[in-house]
Amino acid sequence: MSKTPPSPAREARPSVREARRARETGPREFELFDDLMPVRRYKLLLQTFLKRRGSGSRQVIAEALGNTRSFVTQITSPAYDLAIPAQHVLRIVELARLDPDERRMFLDAYIEAHPERGPEILGPSASEGGRTIVIEVPALSNATAQRHLEQAIRRVADEIVATFVAMDGGPRDDDSGPERAA
Repeated sequence: MSKTPPSPAREARPSVREARRARETGPREFELFDDLMPVRRYKLLLQTFLKRRGSGSRQVIAEALGNTRSFVTQITSPAYDLAIPAQHVLRIVELARLDPDERRMFLDAYIEAHPERGPEILGPSASEGGRTIVIEVPALSNATAQRHLEQAIRRVADEIVATFVAMDGGPRDDDSGPERAA
């Protein structure tokens, strides 16, 4: 029985041992502490929190944001450089059902990576002594209905706030309350 010689394509491929040796001795594709480390940090935190929630978390987020699961994988995986868009951050935090400590760790890491997005995430009132409240709403199966529900809540809340601010004489500069003449 004669042995057939290997094909030229087969000869060009390195053996498993050669490929492994090249990986072990070759240059790394990224530096551990590079400019993207803060982005990788918040993504790694989010990825860890999502894994604790079980399978299907990314799909739930994708449907609620009206995007594909692939997009959610890219914005939640440290392997991708794509940052989480600021307009999606709080919604993702809600959908991932992060507890208060996880929420704080993730938001701190996100704002550290993107300090210019802090006011958009925390709201301008957070830095001006205002109050932030969170309202939990059900996750609807229809993304359009979900968006309309959230917009309606924001619109009504904005109207209520404007009414009370007008009645109160405007926002306060500190927590001491409105000044009264003695």
